[in-house]
Amino acid sequence: MGKTIPTIVGMALAGVLLGGCHPNSHKETVQTTLAAKADTLQNIEIADMDRNYVALYDEISKHDITIIDFWASWCGPCMNEMPRLVKLYADYKDSGLGIIGISLDKDHHAWQQAVAEQGMTWLQLSELRGWDCTAAQMNGVQSIPHTVVVDNKARILAKGLRGEELRMLIEDTLKGVDK
Repeated sequence: MGKTIPTIVGMALAGVLLGGCHPNSHKETVQTTLAAKADTLQNIEIADMDRNYVALYDEISKHDITIIDFWASWCGPCMNEMPRLVKLYADYKDSGLGIIGISLDKDHHAWQQAVAEQGMTWLQLSELRGWDCTAAQMNGVQSIPHTVVVDNKARILAKGLRGEELRMLIEDTLKGVDK
């Protein structure tokens, strides 16, 4: 009972900023079934911002390591994390890093606006189906932001990393890649 109202509100705000956005009506059984531990990311086709379909494997094969970033324009923690991802991409895109953004937006305009405002210059994909996004379900995404890091053969190296942990993995992995 020693906590003051500002302390409690501050703790709640920190939880939102450091946590992630969660769906209101999540289909846990579907997620659990589709999220069975896989060593390789499944190849699917998802539409880009111009509504042209892109196969994940085609883009992944272009880079030594690729971050699949699940996010949405309406997700505060995603928008807070984005400047770090933009910096990471700027620092390592010429060293073999690729990023594929997969948005859980439903609103095409909001998605486009967030990409432009945040300076996300990498490939952006979305089904515009929110939490019903096939790629998110296949990868057991239960909150965003969420990352899946893969090598150029789509082998999963890590899931759920952000911030400094993600940067360290990218740095360490790219150091070990034979050029």
